[in-house]
Order: sequence, then C-alpha cells, then structure tokens
Amino acid sequence: MENESRNDGFIAVILFSVAAAGILYLIQQYWIDPLLDSRPLSALFRTLRMLIVYVIPAIWWLKRNNKENTFNSLGLSFQKGQRVFIIGTGLALYTIALAVFMLWPPQSCGFTFWQVNRCTDTVLSDWFFTLPLICIMAMITDLWTRGFVLLQAADKWGDRPAILLQNSLWMILHLYELELLAPSMSWFGAIALALFLGLIGDLIALRTRSVVGLMAGHALLNVGWAISLATWFSP
Repeated sequence: MENESRNDGFIAVILFSVAAAGILYLIQQYWIDPLLDSRPLSALFRTLRMLIVYVIPAIWWLKRNNKENTFNSLGLSFQKGQRVFIIGTGLALYTIALAVFMLWPPQSCGFTFWQVNRCTDTVLSDWFFTLPLICIMAMITDLWTRGFVLLQAADKWGDRPAILLQNSLWMILHLYELELLAPSMSWFGAIALALFLGLIGDLIALRTRSVVGLMAGHALLNVGWAISLATWFSP
C-alpha cells in the first residue's frame, strides 16, 4: 500500500505540473505578455513560471519521499570517471538537432522573444538577458522530463515504462517546436527528430544517471539557433 501511495503521489505531482503549466501559459499568452510588452520581462516570467510548476514540485516530492540527496536524485551530478562521456554525449546529441535546424530551417522565427517585425530585430538585452533565460528554460525541460520524471519512474517501474512516460511528456512540451519544423521537414520528420532526441537522451540519462550534459547540450542548441536567427535566418 505504501508503494502504491507513493506511485499515486508521483503521478499526481506530474499531472499538477502539466496542468499548471498549461493554465499559466494561457494566462501569460493572453493577459500577462500584453501588459508587459517586453521580451526580457516575458522571458523572465516564463522562466519563473517553469521553476514554479516544474522544479519546485519535483523537489517537494523528492523531499516528501525522503530522497537522501536531491541533486543526485535529479541527475545533477557526475558518476565517477564519466564526466567527459556525460558532457560529450549531451553536447553531441543536441549538436545533431542544431544541424537539422540548419538544414531544414523553420518557416517562421523559432524564438517568440526575437519577433518584432523581423527575426533579426534584436537588442543587447536580448543577448545579455533574454538568451540566458531561454537557455535556463531549455535546461529546466531536461531537468524535469529526465532528471525527475525519467529517473524516478525508472526506479519505480523500470526503464521501458519510464521512457514511454518521459517521451509522452517530451512530445507535449515540444508541440510548438514541432509545429515550426513541420512545414520545412514534414510532420513525420519533425516527430522523428523529437523521438530521436527523446529516446537517445533517455538512454544517456539512464546509463549515466546524469542529465548535466543533456542540459548543457540543450542550452547550446538554443545559443546556436539564436545566433543563426540574428545573422542569416529570414522567415
């Protein structure tokens, strides 16, 4: 019974995060952003929103279930002798994603924070404030879907159910990116890319019990794509 209640609590906190994320997204989209009328402030609000709906509930659940080391439980550590492998595989995986973006660029600007009249309309605050926040948001995505959902689900139910659960959430969280990529590489290609990143990333996280390299790679993807938007990309 104790194990079942813990499973129920785990699913409940995931459902809470997904529901809260959807509700707060709509609130920001239709009420907060028009009031802010600022890309940096919009990025800051989105970052805080992700911390509140993803990171804080995950830490609360881990503490509630007496996890000895929250950082280790979330994959925020390196196994002995695997530092280079962890960082290298994470960067390599998302470099592949960046290459795909370059070969099949979306038909519209990839970051809403960069959109005013053209994707190249950027200011210094975009580079020194907005872009770092975008990278933090990307890292939170890996931290929550893999560090929390995947690793905890694998401990409870095994690798296959954990991978299925994580990839379901991964696809939901990347619907916007799929919509951007579909016109240039088809829905099949966009979904195939998302599944490739999801599955390979999961295998890396499960093998190493670390998401540090994946978080770094996801941030690198956003930096690389932002640079391309500001230099050569035109919708």
